[in-house]
Amino acid sequence: MNLNRNQIIAITIAVLGVMIGSAAQLTDLFGVGVTKIIISVASLLNSILSSVLAVISSQGGQVHDVLAMPGVEHIDVNAAANKTLAAIAIDPSVNKIAPTQAALQQVTRTAQAP
Repeated sequence: MNLNRNQIIAITIAVLGVMIGSAAQLTDLFGVGVTKIIISVASLLNSILSSVLAVISSQGGQVHDVLAMPGVEHIDVNAAANKTLAAIAIDPSVNKIAPTQAALQQVTRTAQAP
């Protein structure tokens, strides 16, 4: 199985969520004191990882993830691109993505719009 970064974080969040909801079982296994620590740590990690996942799974993050995939040679961006996609398409430091010739002016305007 070939999991990407976002999938690994999502699975970790799911496991932490199960632990947070398993106070009765954890108490039977570890006792009250250790269970409180486990649930507190799981809850903090769950919040942190959820916040990180929200940021890295943005549209811009998804475009960069696709560009990094094996088998992706080039992505052409047309005039319908939103500001995020347009900015990535005209960034000279980003490889494998560019506006189509017909859409170059519109994509540039979209990317540079306030």
